[in-house]
Amino acid sequence: MRPIVTLMTLAALALPAQAKVIASWRVTEFGVQERGLKLLSGADGETELIGKGGSRCATTRAGSAFLYFQATPEAASLRGPAYLTVEFYDGSPSGGPTAHYNSDAGTETADRYRPSEDAAGASALGLLKWRTASLKLERPRFQRLQNLSADFRLAGMPLFVRSLRLDDARPANWAKLGRLTAADLKPLAKIGAGGELIVGGWDPTTRADAAGSANAFAANAPALKRLGVTSHESYVRWNLCETAPGAYDWSVYDRYVATYRKTGLKWVPFLIVGPPYAIPNWYYNSPARQGYVCLEHGETSDVESLWNPAMRGHVSRFIRAFAEHYRESGVIESLLLGITGNYGEAIYVATPNQDWTNQTHGPYHSHPGFWAGDKYAVDSFQQAMRAKYKTIAALNAVWKTAYAGFEDVKPFIPAKSSLPDRAKLDFTGWYIGSMNDWARFWMTETRAAFPKAEIYLCTGGHAPPEHGSDFGEQCKIAASVQGGVRITNEASNYALNFALTRWVASAARQYGAYFSFEPAGGVSEKGVVARVYNAAASGAKGLHYYSDNILRTEGATGVWLKNAAFFQQRRPLTEVGVYYPETDIQLHGARFLDAAEAVRPRMDFAFISDGQISDGGLNGVKALFLLQGTVAEQGTWQRIADWVRAGGLLIAPAGLAPLTAVEGEPAALTPLLSPGAETGKGRVLLFNGPPDSEEYRAFLSASLAAAPELSPSTRAAIAKSAEDGLFRTVFPNGKILSYDAEAGVIR
Repeated sequence: MRPIVTLMTLAALALPAQAKVIASWRVTEFGVQERGLKLLSGADGETELIGKGGSRCATTRAGSAFLYFQATPEAASLRGPAYLTVEFYDGSPSGGPTAHYNSDAGTETADRYRPSEDAAGASALGLLKWRTASLKLERPRFQRLQNLSADFRLAGMPLFVRSLRLDDARPANWAKLGRLTAADLKPLAKIGAGGELIVGGWDPTTRADAAGSANAFAANAPALKRLGVTSHESYVRWNLCETAPGAYDWSVYDRYVATYRKTGLKWVPFLIVGPPYAIPNWYYNSPARQGYVCLEHGETSDVESLWNPAMRGHVSRFIRAFAEHYRESGVIESLLLGITGNYGEAIYVATPNQDWTNQTHGPYHSHPGFWAGDKYAVDSFQQAMRAKYKTIAALNAVWKTAYAGFEDVKPFIPAKSSLPDRAKLDFTGWYIGSMNDWARFWMTETRAAFPKAEIYLCTGGHAPPEHGSDFGEQCKIAASVQGGVRITNEASNYALNFALTRWVASAARQYGAYFSFEPAGGVSEKGVVARVYNAAASGAKGLHYYSDNILRTEGATGVWLKNAAFFQQRRPLTEVGVYYPETDIQLHGARFLDAAEAVRPRMDFAFISDGQISDGGLNGVKALFLLQGTVAEQGTWQRIADWVRAGGLLIAPAGLAPLTAVEGEPAALTPLLSPGAETGKGRVLLFNGPPDSEEYRAFLSASLAAAPELSPSTRAAIAKSAEDGLFRTVFPNGKILSYDAEAGVIR
């Protein structure tokens, strides 16, 4: 049969009479035929020959991403437009092949790796057969300027190629190659009704590369439909839209909208204004610009300060202009708001290293820390303290200071200050409150422009005070405009993901906001499954992957297809909560998440912060346990005590140390923690030992498995659990969804 396959291959590549074959390359059962093109191997393009789909072909080795080719001098004389016809094996849904080639535009990186401008048939759909694609090279000038002295390279996830042909004219079957049937696009996976599966990628960095990026997305869009994806997220950068003050050009994103309409995919535009990679040159170079200033070094970052009053007008105008152009487009699934920070999350400058965010204006000052040193921030802090204390004498009495006036009160680094805890909380409260005010402004402005759309606030990190993020309050703000929160901090480990995202999930459920999860970067194949489980076990509405998370390998695509159906929109039965010690974290740092992660194998539970407790959050649980944090506002301790007396079950470790209010007085909860204390209708169980021990975790699970306060299904799930890598979540109907972390299996 193999000779027949070879003959069929030759027939499939037959050319119209007017086209001229400039060069070709082919793998056959007898070896490699090189006629003007040579396959290279090395660097990020290590290759090997294997069998696939009944034929020999070239593919990339593990860790490599490209197939590099070099043209002979005769073939290199070709000028554009030219067409590269590729035979590839369509083994799983992915983008199929695309090309990056040496162009005549210059010798910059973008010119040496110019993406093919158009394509036909270049969508891999998992049809399990050999297919043909044709890629247009508009401006080729092969000068061996790529890695390995290559002239062009093929990219795709994954690549299996058995032949190439370089022509000087468009193939006569171009239209036929790009024609897809309804059967070709039939989804291979289906998520729960009402769920949102979002994939991000193929974003342009400049207006010059917009066409290539949009074409690459168009080639991948059919594969996304096959995978059950509901929407594509694109970074809508301020600098790619407002080309001059008040002058908007939406052509970059109109290209994507055309593909959404053609394929039926929806759009999640990520509106980004403050991060440095999205700031237009005309604003970056203007006197109105003001970046955050770090308190540690006094240096300015390229991330725009949220305290700069000029930014509110720019944000409002940008949102309104975007709405006027796209509100009635019919393609928007939801809007994601990138309000500040290095990347767009609702956090301050946080990344310690230079990365792709400096691609627009170059390297900039960036590190974790407090960023409240610009003139607008200082003024805001002084106004906030004046509003709270009214007189400088009143502030001095509380802070134990001797300031002459409020103009002497400046932002400070709490860990390096000898000021009392109340002063530190005044600063962190203002710092976090400023981020909340900025988030509220963005959400309110967007709701006014999009009265009926889903709107997500983008947030991230792990909520240390330096980030300025109060996930509970952010969910409350989102709910106030019938919106939601996207948290962007997941990895591949389920227990870690639980700890990182559970505050958002818990607060969103309490306040009535919807929510979605996004990874911080790369995800392993097991991580694909772990993220499905976390979304399903949390009740998330949306689940976001970057394109290579599920398209990178056949294995990643396969585990997604196998587990996609578990992503159902169900509210879990969460009767147990842990006190999230928000005030203590502001004073002493974020030490809580590691401890919470360690408890998760034993049980599922909600996070309940000081703010949530103030808003009645304890009413949603029947049992609460303490894990970390010894300092809180007296009102928080009193509400916990009142909840216990009303019938709640509290579990606490004696080794947590004395609980106190901010000013140092004993906590109102303390009397309930003594043996034989009067606890009203509730109960208090004390563990004689430290909170960060396996013994305490075992005490928790044994106590809760026998607790009459909990439902039989919750008690049964806890009774079955141990620190064995098997996680369980209970739903109101009594059904249990489990995840085996070692095997990477959901049941």
